[in-house]
Amino acid sequence: MLDLGQQILDTAHINRDAGDFVSIRFYTSKENAIMVRRGNAEDVSSERLEGVAIQALINGAWGFASVGGFDAGDIRETMNTAIKMAKGMSSRVKNPAKINTEWAFEGKNEFSHDLDPADMSFEEKLELAQKAEKIIREYDSKIINSMSRFTEKVQREEIVNTNGTRVSNDYGIFRLSGMATSRQGDIIQNVSDSVASSGGLQSIVDWDLDEKMNALAKRGVDLLDAEASPTGKMDVVIENSLVGVYIHEAFGHGSEGDAILAKNSNIADQIGNDLALDSVSVVDDPTIKGMRGSFAYDSEGTPTEKRDIIRDGTLVGYLNNLTTATMLESGNTLNGAGRATDYRHMSMPRMGHTYIEQGEMSFDELVQEVGNGVYLQNSYGGYVSPVKGEFFFSSQGGYLIEDGEVTRPIRNSGMSGLTLDVLKNTIGVGNDLMIDAFAGVCGKGNLTGYQPMPVTGGGPHIAARDIMVGGK
Repeated sequence: MLDLGQQILDTAHINRDAGDFVSIRFYTSKENAIMVRRGNAEDVSSERLEGVAIQALINGAWGFASVGGFDAGDIRETMNTAIKMAKGMSSRVKNPAKINTEWAFEGKNEFSHDLDPADMSFEEKLELAQKAEKIIREYDSKIINSMSRFTEKVQREEIVNTNGTRVSNDYGIFRLSGMATSRQGDIIQNVSDSVASSGGLQSIVDWDLDEKMNALAKRGVDLLDAEASPTGKMDVVIENSLVGVYIHEAFGHGSEGDAILAKNSNIADQIGNDLALDSVSVVDDPTIKGMRGSFAYDSEGTPTEKRDIIRDGTLVGYLNNLTTATMLESGNTLNGAGRATDYRHMSMPRMGHTYIEQGEMSFDELVQEVGNGVYLQNSYGGYVSPVKGEFFFSSQGGYLIEDGEVTRPIRNSGMSGLTLDVLKNTIGVGNDLMIDAFAGVCGKGNLTGYQPMPVTGGGPHIAARDIMVGGK
């Protein structure tokens, strides 16, 4: 496909000396999904995608077009459409886009797996999902809804552009999750757990379903007898998966280069400023193999790398694609953050595997430092407004902290606040790093629509002062 793409690029009528740019991205994927709810396989699907995405930058304006299949004539016509769109928009652009024409990369990354998904039959995968759901459902009559979901996707992107990039990148994502809803009177609780990988199915097969799903169901039932979460500002200890969601939602989105370039982030123009306790370091590292958010090259053909965002409390970098790395005045390292869900979408800066690095305090020391407050556990998702720096995320439960000790359990809760306030109010970073404590799906949109993207996140336990907590 790379040779075909190059042949088509050679016919493009553009002015490369003036900075015009065209990228052709060939895309193939096969995805299977199984959802079992209350004993029934409600969603069983298999999808195969093949197509080409073409991005053209002409006189500072972007044009994008895509086409299904790999017919050379169709691809050439689609490229000309993208170029015409860009030319038509160029007179209306207020802030002309640019790409450094010296950035060109060559490479190949083949899908490396432990247990090849092709070596497991569909029936075996269905049995895994059915077993997970059945264990949850049969645990207790107080479980009113039980669900499991198995997903797998293997894809290939092949990228050529007018800078000279020629990259072929294979990528896989795999996940098995269980969810339970428990009820007692008017009290309802939601809990979940999952295992995920980008390196094949071995970790899913090795996951002890009897242990994990029984523990999940027990947690859901036990929460019915827990106390309601206190509400208001208080000191907190935050568990590893919640730390992962927090740093992803509350800070990761704000560090994405397109938000910085558009001034839609509260950390724009703050490179070199102290934003956190000097023991806080935040990184995004897609190069760690096997994680759900791991990848070798982005959708623009740029190799990924470990990206420092905060180092010892100081903001040092952003997540950039070709455009933002060219146009930003600071924090403009090109670091392979340009991701696209499939050929129907333009690439944009996205996170991969975001976490807070390990500190020095033990869990007991963090609890003693808080003294009186709450210990929040187990992520249940969240969202953020990068412009205002406001965030909210849910916890599946936790405990009260009284006189420096973890005491009585509390039910589903939530945590909200301002990004920079939490970073500045961090009073301790734990020594129990879990880099993949949170495996999820991140949603974000651009001109080509909403794009879900697999991500991971984590960190050690952390403690923070004066955080808004609440829930029923």
